Amino acid sequence: MLLSMTACGAKEEAPAETTAAAAAEAPAAEAAAETYVVGVCQLVPHVALDAATQGFVDRLTELLGEENVEIKVQVAAGDSATCAPIVTDFVAQEVDLIMANATPALQAAAAATADIPILGTSVTEYGVAMGIEGFDGTVGGNISGTSDLAPLDQQAAMIQEWFPDAKTVGLLYCSAEPNS
Repeated sequence: MLLSMTACGAKEEAPAETTAAAAAEAPAAEAAAETYVVGVCQLVPHVALDAATQGFVDRLTELLGEENVEIKVQVAAGDSATCAPIVTDFVAQEVDLIMANATPALQAAAAATADIPILGTSVTEYGVAMGIEGFDGTVGGNISGTSDLAPLDQQAAMIQEWFPDAKTVGLLYCSAEPNS
C-alpha cells in the first residue's frame, strides 16, 4: 500500500492523444492529492516502541508529504484490553492503514478488521501471535510487518565465546506475552 501511495506523482500535461495507459494513470494522479489517514495503536509508552512509532511516522510523512497523511497515534497505556477499542475506533473512522505496535495491538487489529491493511511492528513471532499452525513467515490477508525475533543461535554462540566457562545461563522473558 505504501508503495502504491508513493508511486503516484504529478504528471506533465499530456498531449491531445490519450492512450489507454495514460487514461488508467489519471485516477492514480488524482489519488496523490488525497490525504491518507493512518491509525497507530501502540501498547505502552516505552523507548523502543516510541522509537518504532516515530520512525514509522517520520518515514511515512517523508514518502507521502506531511500534507498528504494524517497520523492518529493512540497508546493503550500498557493495558492490552485497551487496544481493542482503539483499533475498533480506527475501523469506524475507516482509516486507510493501521500500524499495530506490539503483539496485543496486532491481535486487536486483526480481530477488528479483515479489510483495512495492518502493519505490525515490535512483534516477535507472528505465527504464535496470530495462532497460525505451521507458520511459514507469511501471515497473509491484510496483515504484514516486521519481526523483532533475535537470532537465538547466534546469541548462544556469542555467550559461549564471551563466557566459555559458564555452566548456567538464564534467559528472561515475559510469560504474559504469547510469543515471548
